[in-house]
Amino acid sequence: MDHGTTSWLLMLPLLPHDPKYLHVNGAVVVFLIIAVLSVLAKFAIESKVQQYVVPQSRFSLVTFIDFVVEMLHNLVVGILGHHGEKHFPFIASVFMFVFVSNLLGLLPFGGSPSTSVNTTFALGLCSFIYYHASGVKEHGLLGYGKHFLMGLGIFGLPIALLEMVSHVIRPFSLGLRLFVNLFIDHSLVSSFENVCRWLVPVPLLLFGIMVCTIQAFLFTILTSVYIQMATEHE
Repeated sequence: MDHGTTSWLLMLPLLPHDPKYLHVNGAVVVFLIIAVLSVLAKFAIESKVQQYVVPQSRFSLVTFIDFVVEMLHNLVVGILGHHGEKHFPFIASVFMFVFVSNLLGLLPFGGSPSTSVNTTFALGLCSFIYYHASGVKEHGLLGYGKHFLMGLGIFGLPIALLEMVSHVIRPFSLGLRLFVNLFIDHSLVSSFENVCRWLVPVPLLLFGIMVCTIQAFLFTILTSVYIQMATEHE
């Protein structure tokens, strides 16, 4: 939820205090959260690697993270096949950034970077650049250009033009979908919290967490599909 000038994100040192930079501050905080968690996870695994080879029977933060990573990995490999292994680090990074960004908006007096079109369009542009770069790397520049002709040679030019238009639209559609869904969800939770701060907002917060998770997965799935379409040889 976006609390504008009351957000604690605007009170952090070394970051802008102007409300128009709220999404920038939020993105920096998300990056730091992911970086710290990554470093802690790396040290935890390296120091107790034998302990984590076999999944623990009791629930813990490690088992939860292991479950999420495995589920995400299976999703990516299921879409991309065995080639999904080399694209997994990028796709997982996108998922984590979107997911944590979404959740940040549910914190009291927080602010989600995902409720700014600047952030969501930037994420869409990152996916756009990555899957095209992957397509060029997989097929070569000329081969990737032929990819748009759908195997029809010169007769595929009209289709290629339509494909190019659809590709130009993709980063905007990715960003707009994420922005609209998160903006509506966080605005709804914020409105009910302002009306009644006890009990009533709780179900909406749970619903908000579900929406945040689903939107992160949707963004990840669409990115994976675009990569698969750009790198396939058929």
